[in-house]
Amino acid sequence: MKIMKITKYLFVGLLTLLMSLALAFSSLAAGPTEQIKAKSDLVMKILNDPALQNRKEKRRELVMDVVEDMINWQEVSRRALAIHWKKRTPQEKEEFTNLFRDLLKRTYSEKLDIYSGEQIIYENETIDGNRAVVKTKVVNKKKGTEATVDYRMLKKGEQWLAYDMVIEGISAVNNYRVQFSEIIASSSYDALIKRLKDK
Repeated sequence: MKIMKITKYLFVGLLTLLMSLALAFSSLAAGPTEQIKAKSDLVMKILNDPALQNRKEKRRELVMDVVEDMINWQEVSRRALAIHWKKRTPQEKEEFTNLFRDLLKRTYSEKLDIYSGEQIIYENETIDGNRAVVKTKVVNKKKGTEATVDYRMLKKGEQWLAYDMVIEGISAVNNYRVQFSEIIASSSYDALIKRLKDK
């Protein structure tokens, strides 16, 4: 009798494991739109959770945990520094990436509080080798507003990670690149690092 019970539990455990692996594999094998949508759906679920409406810090933390896995932080950093990236040592690149990531996460987490029921419409995607662009539209039916948001992505293994967001034709990375280049040109790279640390 005990052997039958153990066999039963082993079978259930094995079945559960296989199902988990199948779900994980399907998620990894998904295209760029599916991967962006899966993460965006998680973010929307958090933002719309009534239990988190009065817990802003917890809500920000949960959203940023999701966002953390959506972005290729080193690629974002490399593009933001542009020609100055090659001049940096491996240690400096790591330091800049961490500081820039913290800045972006703080900046965008603060904007979560202005969320007011927007919906994301996925329009189309284009794939060129290991690069992709996912075109979306953010719509607020109550306010009658909409904005285009394009995700520029790179494939890393089986995962598509974003390295830039183009909002209404304006690249977020290009915007930071201009600011960083101006600081380095007028002062120095060390001055840029100090500003990032101060922020």
